[in-house]
Amino acid sequence: MRPASRRTAFATASLTAALALWTSGAPSVVYPVYGRLWDVPPALTTVVFGVYPLTLLVVLGLFGGISDRIGRRAAIVLGLALMAVGTLAFALAPSLPVLLLGRVLTGAGVGFALSPATAALAEYARPGRGHLAGAVATASTASGLTVALLIGGVFLTWLGDPLHASYWPLLGAILLTLLSALRLPAGERGSGRAVQVLRVPRSMTGVVAQGALGVAAAFGTGGVVLALGADVAVDLIGTSAPLVIGLVLALSAVTIGATALLARRVRAGVAAPVGALLMVLGLGLLVLASATASLVVFLASIVVTGVGYSLLFAAGVGIAAELAPPAHRAATVSTVYFFGYGVQAIAAIGLGQVATADGLLPAIAIGAVLLSVLALVAGAAPLVRARRAVRTITEGNPA
Repeated sequence: MRPASRRTAFATASLTAALALWTSGAPSVVYPVYGRLWDVPPALTTVVFGVYPLTLLVVLGLFGGISDRIGRRAAIVLGLALMAVGTLAFALAPSLPVLLLGRVLTGAGVGFALSPATAALAEYARPGRGHLAGAVATASTASGLTVALLIGGVFLTWLGDPLHASYWPLLGAILLTLLSALRLPAGERGSGRAVQVLRVPRSMTGVVAQGALGVAAAFGTGGVVLALGADVAVDLIGTSAPLVIGLVLALSAVTIGATALLARRVRAGVAAPVGALLMVLGLGLLVLASATASLVVFLASIVVTGVGYSLLFAAGVGIAAELAPPAHRAATVSTVYFFGYGVQAIAAIGLGQVATADGLLPAIAIGAVLLSVLALVAGAAPLVRARRAVRTITEGNPA
């Protein structure tokens, strides 16, 4: 089989990143239907939802740097294969245990595929364009989430098999990308064990911290919008129709993707501070929309937080993918994703509990304050690193 060209390899890595988020978001609009048609209590539905980030965190923690050792192609192929089997389980699932199995497999697949795909974007980009990896990863993942929400809403609204039909297009897309991934360059292989707890060189701790802060702020806010935004939309729009809710939530993903493409040349030192300020503004608008029951303010908050998310996420992933040495690139990116998904899981589950106990507005207000602080720290991180770099140069070259 002839190896793929650089352009084809770059496109395959982009598709893999998109499919990771499509796979992640595919069941989102179907969960309430499982509960209604299978008489599954909310507590068990939450278990199905929660097992995904748990599996993902375990895989990232133990295998996040595996593609640095076995090569990008092998890791991406393994991840796509697991995503395909997990999606097939959803497409055929007759009961809750099969859903749990499917969620575990898809979580493992995304854990294996997403980091090497992101690292590969920096490596397969045209010479001198590695800094665009963050923007492309942001646009790809946003596209995948948009497709997941829209297809889920369309299939639930108009097709006769709402529990299974929406997974077949995803399975087809995964299999086609898997065939393309088999033609990727094998990549360099490093030494070390297959199972190895995430670690990065000490010299990269500043880069990892900056990247992790940006991705954590973005993912945390995204978790709040996806977990609580649907409830706000139901109250403001007055309908629980899956297609309508899917369209509202897809507005966030579309904004994220469009911003990533338009701001693809903006460096992390500018993107992170601007993204942080917009994130704080958007979260404030979300609180205001919940307090005043204003649909216009709610839609504005979705757009503004989407722009902020895009800039922070692209800055965080971009700096990790661009500056990490090739031998540790996937491990570095995985560490950044690990902290991002961890914050997202804590934010979504914790604030969901607050919303259940105390109401939607207190949950959104608490989340807005905490995530605003995190966003501001993430926005300041590039400025602190730049100031330290200037100080180091000055001290090393005294007048």
